[in-house]
Amino acid sequence: MSELEFFIESNRLFSQIGRAEVEALCARRHPFKHRKDEIIYMHGDPSDTMFFLGRGLVRLSKLSHDGRKFTLDVVEPGGFFGELCLAGETERRSIAEAMDDVSGFEIKKAVFEAYLVKRPAIAIKLLQIIGDKRIEMESMLEDMIFMDVESRIVSLLLKYSENGTVKLPMTHQEIADMTGATRVSASRTIVALRNKGLIETQGQRIVLTNEKQLREILGHSTNGKKIKFS
Repeated sequence: MSELEFFIESNRLFSQIGRAEVEALCARRHPFKHRKDEIIYMHGDPSDTMFFLGRGLVRLSKLSHDGRKFTLDVVEPGGFFGELCLAGETERRSIAEAMDDVSGFEIKKAVFEAYLVKRPAIAIKLLQIIGDKRIEMESMLEDMIFMDVESRIVSLLLKYSENGTVKLPMTHQEIADMTGATRVSASRTIVALRNKGLIETQGQRIVLTNEKQLREILGHSTNGKKIKFS
């Protein structure tokens, strides 16, 4: 399967749209490729392009005033990012960086807007997906406010797990960035979960060995009994 075919079949926005409709848009696409750790765009860069990811993982993050990084989202193959250019964003308000070698297609805002004007069904689908992203982000912020570090990390591991394994290779620093914790707190928590027999670590890969108990930890954190900050 070519990268274009994968893009059409796996992307939530186009998976239920006719192939001819998608190919009409893809005719105006431009490929992009970045190596691991390369910046795709920075905060303050012009926001005039939407990106569709075909391979690899992309981290979207923000920097605090004291230089700490906070991960907003991790985009997986078949996903898209940079869509706020369609909502009036003129300068990027986040950082997009490659977590490993990535590739995909980018489409200019003006091209995509003209496409959507003639295809309201896709515009509605896009609004639904952006709404889902907003709900996920609000849920993440609630976790930051009401959960302790252990619960935030457990929530992260469960969110990105598939068949008992966390899909994303994550260092302790990346886990800290994605949960608003310090690296020291994240490392201590990972070691504690491992010592309890709830997870196993294999390099940067994490296996959930007791998902039921991990979900119980998460359940306790949302009933008002475990609210503290780090």
